[in-house]
Amino acid sequence: MMLALAFCIAAGGVLVARRETEVRRERDRQAQHALDSAMQAEARKLEELYEGHLRNTGSLLAQSMRDSEGARRMAQNVEGVRRVSWLFWKSASPETHLSIGFPADPPQPEPTIEREHGGLPRLRVLLDSKRLFADVGGQSSGWIDEPGKPLMFYVQVLATAVVLTIERSEVEAVMNGFFQTWLLQEFRAVERLGGPDAVQDGHGKILCSVGRPPAQRPDVIAPVISRFGVWQIVSWDERVMRAAYHTPTLAGALSLALLVAGCGIGMSAQQRRAARLAQERVSFVNRVSHELRTPMTNILLNLDVIAESVPESAVKRLGLVREEAGRLSRLIENVLTFSRQEQGSLKLNTCPCLPAETVSGIVRQFEPALLRRGITLSHGHEGGDSEVVLDADALAQITANLLSNVEKYAPNAPAAVHTRQSEDSFTLTVSDGGPGISASEAGHIFEPFYRVDDRVQAGVSGAGLGLSIAQDLAQRMGGSLRLLPIEKGACFEFRVPLEKHA
Repeated sequence: MMLALAFCIAAGGVLVARRETEVRRERDRQAQHALDSAMQAEARKLEELYEGHLRNTGSLLAQSMRDSEGARRMAQNVEGVRRVSWLFWKSASPETHLSIGFPADPPQPEPTIEREHGGLPRLRVLLDSKRLFADVGGQSSGWIDEPGKPLMFYVQVLATAVVLTIERSEVEAVMNGFFQTWLLQEFRAVERLGGPDAVQDGHGKILCSVGRPPAQRPDVIAPVISRFGVWQIVSWDERVMRAAYHTPTLAGALSLALLVAGCGIGMSAQQRRAARLAQERVSFVNRVSHELRTPMTNILLNLDVIAESVPESAVKRLGLVREEAGRLSRLIENVLTFSRQEQGSLKLNTCPCLPAETVSGIVRQFEPALLRRGITLSHGHEGGDSEVVLDADALAQITANLLSNVEKYAPNAPAAVHTRQSEDSFTLTVSDGGPGISASEAGHIFEPFYRVDDRVQAGVSGAGLGLSIAQDLAQRMGGSLRLLPIEKGACFEFRVPLEKHA
């Protein structure tokens, strides 16, 4: 885990220390500049052609004011004309206006040279009469392209001025279509460079392109400016990301990673040594306990033999010796069981047995010791008593550990052992009328080596392994051992499913 942490620190340090800078490589743009010049010249040609067409049409319209249908047909032949207006120099004739196509939205004002008008108010734009009629005796023409006014072209013939109101966007759309066709041939020189390059109209619409245009702003913009719109030849330079590393950050991260890796290796070595030492200790305890078990068994057997031949006065003392030897034997069994748990070698030995008789045998062993502690023990059984497949030794050890707790912590109090056997389970309940176990300590009593210190009476000893071993054995048997809530004292319930002996 420490090595993994060191690797993460080193990798994170490399990422934090990494500095990426974008380097721009300027491209050769002779082809783009040539295209810009050619496109600008083409835009001027189109504008001159359009202006000449407007001038010719205006001259014809100056002579056909009274033929509105003919005037409309002539105006419709010119792209972008939305209104034809006839204005007169110092004449009693009224100004005349003819709309072409659908009405504009919003409506365009009517050109006029009169400052005051009668009748209903209408949207108008005042023009300079001196400009329109600069040569009353001859002819003139020109653009009226001023801020706040629609685009207009006028043709003046003697005392009549024909003003054509132009929709700029319509002319721009026609020029867009022309340039799209024109660029099919003219853009090839730019395409050979590989791009990214593009030609856009004034609204950002791409007319043609090569390469994939990036989202960032173009590095070079070459405008093509016309009265009717603006086109752009846009181009991007090549960009290369170069990585560099911040030396202090990188050195600090790698140093910290090496320190963590070294600590991890040292801790791992210490843990292995500690695990090996713990294994050796458990193995030593296991060997010593095995060595103690044989002489303790011999002592108990010899005590039984001696008890048959000694005087009556010595039987009681031999009984005390036998109880203490039995206590020591149970302690050895608990230590052996715990060491097998730690080594992972604890196994159950199931065989046919009568669980109620196994519990009764343990109760009989404890009765003398419980009486000397002033504990009145009641024992009962309900249900069947058939033979089942069970680990009798594990059941005996669980019962002995529970009664040992009663002996230690409930002096001068009543106690009860109750067993119940049904078709599918066996239940053992051991309760006492002692001081009980507080809620804060109830969650710890099944932990190894845990003892309720304020309940330990004078002369009571123990290693704190009994309940931990009992619960582990219960779980290995497929059952459970739990502390039941009661008003006074403590009550433990062991429940295990049964498998009938065939």
